[in-house]
This record gives sequence, structure tokens and C-alpha cells, in this order.
Amino acid sequence: MDLIRKYGGYLLVLAAGLFIGYLVAGGSDDPMDHQHAATNEEALAYTCAMHPQIQQAETGSCPLCGMDLTAIKTAGRALAANQFQMTENAMALANIETTRIGIGDIEGNTLVLSGKITSNEQTDAVQTSVFDGRIEELDVNYVGQYIKKGKKLGVIYAPELYAAQDKLLTSASYKDTHDKLYAAARNTLGLWKMNDAQIDQLLKTGKPIMNFPIIADVSGTVTEVMASEGNFYKQGDPLFKVSNLYTVWAVFDAYENQLPVLRVGQEIRISSEAFKGRAFTAKIAFIDPVLDASKRTVAVRATLINKDGFLKPGMFVEGIVKAANFDQVLTVPKSAVLWTGKRSLVYVKPDPRQPTFEMVEVTLGNTIGDSYIVLDGLTSGDEVVTNGTFTVDAAAQLQGKKSMMSSKESMPVMEGSEMAMNFNGDFENRFSLIINRYTGLKDALVASDASKAVEHAKSMEQALSQLEDAMLEEILRTHLRKIKEQVQRISNGADLEQQRIAFKPLSEHMVAIASNFSDLDQPIYVQFCPMADNNQGATWLSFQDQIRNPYFGDKMLGCGSITKTIQ
Repeated sequence: MDLIRKYGGYLLVLAAGLFIGYLVAGGSDDPMDHQHAATNEEALAYTCAMHPQIQQAETGSCPLCGMDLTAIKTAGRALAANQFQMTENAMALANIETTRIGIGDIEGNTLVLSGKITSNEQTDAVQTSVFDGRIEELDVNYVGQYIKKGKKLGVIYAPELYAAQDKLLTSASYKDTHDKLYAAARNTLGLWKMNDAQIDQLLKTGKPIMNFPIIADVSGTVTEVMASEGNFYKQGDPLFKVSNLYTVWAVFDAYENQLPVLRVGQEIRISSEAFKGRAFTAKIAFIDPVLDASKRTVAVRATLINKDGFLKPGMFVEGIVKAANFDQVLTVPKSAVLWTGKRSLVYVKPDPRQPTFEMVEVTLGNTIGDSYIVLDGLTSGDEVVTNGTFTVDAAAQLQGKKSMMSSKESMPVMEGSEMAMNFNGDFENRFSLIINRYTGLKDALVASDASKAVEHAKSMEQALSQLEDAMLEEILRTHLRKIKEQVQRISNGADLEQQRIAFKPLSEHMVAIASNFSDLDQPIYVQFCPMADNNQGATWLSFQDQIRNPYFGDKMLGCGSITKTIQ
């Protein structure tokens, strides 16, 4: 009995120990189970202890120092390679706002087109010579002169008409016996537009008319003069071009990506710098079915009443159209877009519940109201940053993520242009003179004046030769050397297209230096045309915020936008 009590006590003690151990171990759960449970609520990311701004979705080495990355827990899912987060406090301080984009989400849904006034071709006419002859006198000799139908325009000597008159006089002597010959001779003069009064006068006097008056066939304004005194013209040769300017055409260039929002019958409001404060309303009467391959545009035409003669052919105009079928077009607000060289960028918020952002490169069309048409890069429903975009980009740079300035897809000719350059105020003052001469070159290209471009390029070349660069840093000397090369190309070539080709790299290096200026007397605008260089895009500098395109001139004078203001 004592033995049973003894061993029973041991068993009780052992059982109690096992029970206490179970309680201490908390049910003997595997510690890894806690980690797995945690990852259901918190995701793992990998960061560098020395560079906490580095965050990756997978383990590896720090791209800055080479140390092994360590795991950290983040709220929500792990970040992709080019994604980054901002704190709620930082977003509030920077007033970061986002917008979910969609198809047809256009405020005001208006489209701005550039064009010019032309004569109405349906009212155009050509005054021709009725018979062979030499013009002895010309009363109409300049463009813009108004002529009226039936009035005399000049005097022409016509040997054939003289012979025909002599034949009529001969046949008149025996018209009683040969009335058909007489009638035929008289009708011949009628075909040459001699009226009955002139023919009767001829028969009365018996003397042929030597110099015959040129009579206007139509009324209108002379738009071209081909005739001149003393020259001989054959029957049917054009003497004048005449247009009735009571109605004129406003012809606009529309890019192919704007066609989905244009249709015949749309109302268009037309204005011009020539008549500020006054606008004309018309309707689109015609959209050209054939694309102009050189400009990649389609002609859009409206007819305007011009009874006061206020609208002059050749006058530049701007048309504002309320876009039709805009529910078929994906757009993004202008405030969401960052421009860098040829690229256009936006910041997308992949998860609307998390303060996570990622840079996306997009392809844009033209503007509609305060938005760009999106051709590629975004889809309907994407949430993009529309306010505080530069702050978000700065956060991306600080965290070592893909950003406007750090993308590997930067323009090759702009290598080094994104780096800060240090120079003193003396260099900035001297280079300001070069910028002034550069803008003169730009204006010459806007005017499509190749000879003026050569003059301004030589002036710029002279200013560059006086710029001492021995004490400047290497990146700055590289930009100056490239600038000199392109200026020499322009000054040595009289071909306008070749000058414009050289103007693109010249401008890129000018932008790179000017972007480091500060405390300017007046702002410098960096402007960009996506259609230049065969749709590769090109930049230029301007002291004016108004777009005047040096790569196309009159062909597409207003094509472009301001991407940056240096001040």
C-alpha cells in the first residue's frame, strides 16, 4: 500500500509538471505560425538598414551600398519595384489630390483649332481673254481691286477681230442677195462678245474697231493679276482671278487624333488677334476625307458671311469647338502631366486604399479643354495625381524610385542635362546674351526665313566664341561644345529644313543650361511640340508664353505647349 502511494505521488507530480509546461508554452504553437498569421494582415517588404528609402518586393542587395536587404512589415501588399509610399501627413501638407479618369470626362469638352481665312473657292472665277490679241491698256493692275460685271477692264488689239469686222462690212454690201453670209458674219462678232450696239455702230460708220475693250464677266475682288500691258495673249488665257469676298472660308488644321470629336454641322466660334473682343459663329461645313501626309492634319472648313469685308484671306484665326462624341475619348487633366523632353509622365495610385504611387509614361494627343487625349499608357478607371504632382515626383526621387529625372529612358542627346550645374553670376549674365541671340534665331525659323536664321546663327556664334569656358565644370563645357557645333551647322547652311533639324539638339542643350538659372529679370518658357521631328517631339526656349512654333512656322504656328517656366 505504501508503494502504491509512493509511485502514485510521482505520477501526480509528473502530470502536474506536464500540465504547467503546456500552460507556459501557450498551447505549443509553432512561432512561424505567428509570422504567417501576421502576413495575412501585414505584407513583407525588403529594405536597407543604411538606406531606408529603398524598398523592394523581393530580397536582394541594396542598389546604393550593396548591403543585404532585410525584411520589414508594411501595411497592405508589398510594393512593386517602382512603387513607393508617402505618409498621410506628407500628402496632407502637400495637398496631394487624385482623380479617377474616364472616357468622356472632359470639363467644358472644348477643342481649340488653329487656321486661317481663305477665299471661298465656290465664288472664285477667272477672267480670260476672249480672243487672241495684245493688251494695249490695263485698268486693273493690283490685287484687292474691286471689279464689276460689264465694266471695262482694259483695251486689247485683236487682228482676228479686225478681220472679222471687215468681213461683216463686206457682206453687208450684198446682204439682200446673200443674207445667210451676212447673218453668219454678224453672229461671229457676237460670239466674240461684241454687243448689238457696237455692231450697229460698226455698220453705221463703216470703220472697224482697232482696239477692243476687255469687259468684266463677273463682279468681285481681284485676288491675282496675271495680265500686263504690252503682252500678247491667246484666246482662253487667264488674265485675272476674281473672288466674291461676301463669303469666305475659315480653314483649320485638325490632327488625326482629333477627328473622333469633330463632325459636320458642329458650331464653331472663330476669333483672331486681328479683331480682339469680336468673334464669329459658324458651323463646320466640310471635313476633308484625305489626310495631309506632310502635316498629319485634316482640313476642317467653315463658311463665314463677310458682307463688311472685315475678314481678309490669309488672316490667322482660332476656332473653338464643343467636342462631339467626346464620350468615346479617354482624357487626363493637364495638371496631371509632367513633361521631360519627348516623354509625358503621370503618377498613378494603384490601390485607392493605400498612399502608394507609381510613375507611368503615357502617349498623349491634342488638347480638349483642360485635358489631353490619352492615346496609350492609361485605361479608364485609373486614379492619377492631379494636384501636387511635382511633390510626388520629388518623393519618388528621394526613395530612389523611377521618376521624371531618374528614368533610364531619358533622351540620349540630353545626357547630363538633368544634373545640376554650378556657375557664377558672371557666366549667367554672359550666357543671357547668348539666349537673346538664340531667340532671334528662333524667331527667324518661326518666320521660315532661312537667310535671317543664318544671320542670327552667326551672331550667336560670335557671342559663343567670346565665352571663356576653361574654368567651367566638365558637364557645362560639354553642353557649350554641342551648342557651338549646331550653331555652326545653321550658320553654314541655307536650307531651312536642315536648319530646323540642327535647331532641335541646339535647343536641348540650351534648355539644359538655362534650367539652372535663378533670379531672372523675366521668365524663360520651355516649350514643346510633340509633332516636330516626325512626331518625335522637340523643345525650344522663348521669352513669350504664346506658342510660336519654329519647327513648322505658318504650317502649324500654334502647335505646342509650355512644359516648364524658368524664373
